[in-house]
Amino acid sequence: MKKTVYTTILLCFLIVLPLQSQEIDKSKSSDSIRKYLEISTSYFSKYKYKEAIEAANLGIVYASQANDYYNLTLFYNELGLAYEGISDFSKSKKNFMKSIRFAKNSKNDTLQSWVYNNLGNVYSEGLKMIDSAIYYYKESLRYSEKIKDTFEILTPILNIGWTYIDKGDYDTAFPYLVKSENMIFTNHGDDSAKAQINFLLACYYMNKDKFVLAENYFKKAIKYAKNKELLEELIEIYEQYAVLAKKQGKHEKAYNFLQTHLKYRDTLFEQSKIKENQLALAKFSVDDYKRDLELVKEEQKSQETIIRKSQQISYVLMIAGFILILLLINMFKNYKFRNKALEKLRLKNTELREAKIEAEAQANLKSQFFSTVSHELRTPLYGVVGLTSLLSEDFPNLKNNENFKSLKFSSNYLLSLINNVLQINKIESQGVKLESIPFNLKNLVNEVVNSFSFSANQNRNKIHVEIDDKIPEILLGDSVRLSQILINLIGNAIKFTEAGNIWILIKLIAKEDKNHTIQFVIEDDGIGIPKEKQATVFDKFVQIRPIEKNYQGTGLGLSIVKSLLQLFDSDIALKSEENIGTELCFVITFEETTKPSSVESNIASKQIIDAKEKSILVVDDNKINRVITKRILQSREYQCDVAVGGLEAIDLLKAKTYDLILMDINMPRLDGIETTKRIRKTDQTTPIIALTAVEEDQIRDKIYEAGINDFIIKPYDLAEFHQIILKNLYVNII
Repeated sequence: MKKTVYTTILLCFLIVLPLQSQEIDKSKSSDSIRKYLEISTSYFSKYKYKEAIEAANLGIVYASQANDYYNLTLFYNELGLAYEGISDFSKSKKNFMKSIRFAKNSKNDTLQSWVYNNLGNVYSEGLKMIDSAIYYYKESLRYSEKIKDTFEILTPILNIGWTYIDKGDYDTAFPYLVKSENMIFTNHGDDSAKAQINFLLACYYMNKDKFVLAENYFKKAIKYAKNKELLEELIEIYEQYAVLAKKQGKHEKAYNFLQTHLKYRDTLFEQSKIKENQLALAKFSVDDYKRDLELVKEEQKSQETIIRKSQQISYVLMIAGFILILLLINMFKNYKFRNKALEKLRLKNTELREAKIEAEAQANLKSQFFSTVSHELRTPLYGVVGLTSLLSEDFPNLKNNENFKSLKFSSNYLLSLINNVLQINKIESQGVKLESIPFNLKNLVNEVVNSFSFSANQNRNKIHVEIDDKIPEILLGDSVRLSQILINLIGNAIKFTEAGNIWILIKLIAKEDKNHTIQFVIEDDGIGIPKEKQATVFDKFVQIRPIEKNYQGTGLGLSIVKSLLQLFDSDIALKSEENIGTELCFVITFEETTKPSSVESNIASKQIIDAKEKSILVVDDNKINRVITKRILQSREYQCDVAVGGLEAIDLLKAKTYDLILMDINMPRLDGIETTKRIRKTDQTTPIIALTAVEEDQIRDKIYEAGINDFIIKPYDLAEFHQIILKNLYVNII
């Protein structure tokens, strides 16, 4: 039994619909397009697939010349249906895909709904790829719901339910079947649709062992199918009805139903078009052969023409030879001029090489500049962030103080600006590489959202988070880069929305083995982006804001997002309307894993460390940094000593043994790298953690080569700081 399709009769009906996007041309080309479309649909309805394909191909020629996307959609849809009719599902899928492309260009939601439904039929009935079929049926439903036509909505809903029945997923199918039944038996649906939905409901209730209900639905299905003389439906209905009778123990009745099933099947076989389909395929092969033969004949004619003209060409070549001699004389005269030009070119090449060397030097200088700026800005900022964290622990009531919240937010905001500038420089120099580590997506999203609680409250915004339950708990990927993307997008949504809503919608849209393709949508009802400015919103240092209001920022957030998504082989889509809101959407594929996330794997270390028994040496030349780091450690009851430089640290280590060393990298006289190298000459076991304001990628190799075990980038939050310390102390005691 074939699933519900948008038939060529409906296509013929659509031909005469008035379209705002098209002006009907009474020219010969327009008449040809209409003629071939009518011919193709007529042949298809008579199962003459070969003729239908030929007519559709001729129509495509005229429609392509006129750039008629609307009719190109119809022609390629016709081809898809015809190839499906002769069971050439590969060509059918290919033509439906082309039809969808032209339907999108024509911006016609009705067409897109039809073609997606037909493509779903190919995947379901022909290719037997059920998940893909359901996806395309749901796309059809999405477009039909946009046009709010109940008849259009009925077809994909019925097909979705049908596909789940074929799959054996009766519980998932049932809501769709009920909805289809309600729509059909109100004021929509012909006897064919009624026969189909009654048959599917009968199968459902038979599976649920509700035999009385199932039998009633089978009887209704037979009545409607006989009204329309639907042989395919009657064959399958009687076959399943026999199964029901057997389950009820009515074996004679089951036998009679099977006999009826066989009678209808024989009738259908006699009326089938199998022979005609085979002849059509053979005819196409013959046609291809004939076309090739014609090409060969044309080529032979061309060769004969060339031979006839060969003598003429010989004379022409003689004349050309004489002219060539004159040209050689002229070329000799130009020889000296060419040498002069080459000399100038060599000079220019030399200048370009020098310019390249200078540009590389400037690039290195720029990188060095950013590295210096990073250190010089982050070092004092470490004091601000660290002191606010200590104050919040020493004075818990400060956490509810608005001034203190503003101070903490401002310091974090300044750190974000610094990180954005450094991040865009890192991306441009191709210094960002994606990592693959386990992480919990739900926890990551919640942490990002919680970090915006202050700014969301300031703007009186509500944040709504919806995460698809089908997404695995632990995924494998670069959680840091994903969090940077979400932070920038959510931050923008909060910044440009006041007393509104921000929606974070995360949905699983595809699954293949362990790979899960996840769609992220960040939507707000804020000020929106004007149409004329949407093309530049992803450029660096571009800020889209009203003149009368000051929105802080560097204009780098969306540029960073776009660059990071390119690393994920993804892109970002923007939909926005001024004073209504903005929607940003992107898709990333992650791999499912059973490994625990890095946070979960370190829980055990927190349970077995006794901080009172652990002594830590802090080595830092900056007094404020020493005080803050010592206070943070003492707040967790660690024993703590400080050294103002590398030499003093070496002296202290000669007199006392420590469980862990926190080592500043940039120090006068003896820096952290050289200090570590000297310590490692006599001590190979004590964990050493680098404290640095320099970007991780710039120092990673150096610190590991020196013998440093781990590093912490300043400024840091307390949770991350203590987690890294616990991890290294735990390793040391095992």
